[in-house]
Amino acid sequence: MLAGLVGKAWLLILLYTGFMIWEMYIDHNDKLSTLEAQIPKKKQELRKKRNEKKQIEQYLKDIEKARGQIELVAQEVENVQKKLPDVIDDAANLRRVKEISDALNIKNIFLSPLSEENKGFYYTKKYELTGSGTFLQFLILLEKLADSNTLLNVSRVTITRPKRDQRGRFQKVNANIIIEAFRYNSNHQEERGIADIEKQFTKTEKKEPVKKRRRRKK
Repeated sequence: MLAGLVGKAWLLILLYTGFMIWEMYIDHNDKLSTLEAQIPKKKQELRKKRNEKKQIEQYLKDIEKARGQIELVAQEVENVQKKLPDVIDDAANLRRVKEISDALNIKNIFLSPLSEENKGFYYTKKYELTGSGTFLQFLILLEKLADSNTLLNVSRVTITRPKRDQRGRFQKVNANIIIEAFRYNSNHQEERGIADIEKQFTKTEKKEPVKKRRRRKK
């Protein structure tokens, strides 16, 4: 009997080898089927990533194109800033407004400096002027302020009529005028804003951990 088993050992080895090969074949087919099932999804993900890449590239091109325009605008703002005086001379400004008002024979003149306000790349200093005269006198006053060598701006004009009855062609009115003077802010630098946008596209994306595939138990 033992001799018979020994004689058939080759058959047992052949059967075992065939079984192992069959198991390997089944395992290989299972893996192949799993991979084939993932192909459509991977293709879709690849197309999505390509589209995202194209969008980002186009966006970065738009940023690069706008960089020159933004820089030009910022330089123009800085050039305007440098043309403003570095200090505001209250005495000189009040004297200038008073001289024009006196020359136009505006009455009851009252001038007072108000607060200074930070506007970013420049500061504004406001002055209040009150007085009485005709519409024409105040119109000429505004024109002369606009033509002044000192950069002055009229931000508000309020005209009221006196309560008393008036006769004559040129009737008197009361005026309240807010005048602004300017000086540049030496501590201000115009922001371009491009660097912050570019940082959003230079950050390293976090990679998702690769899932380990379970091996099929034999």
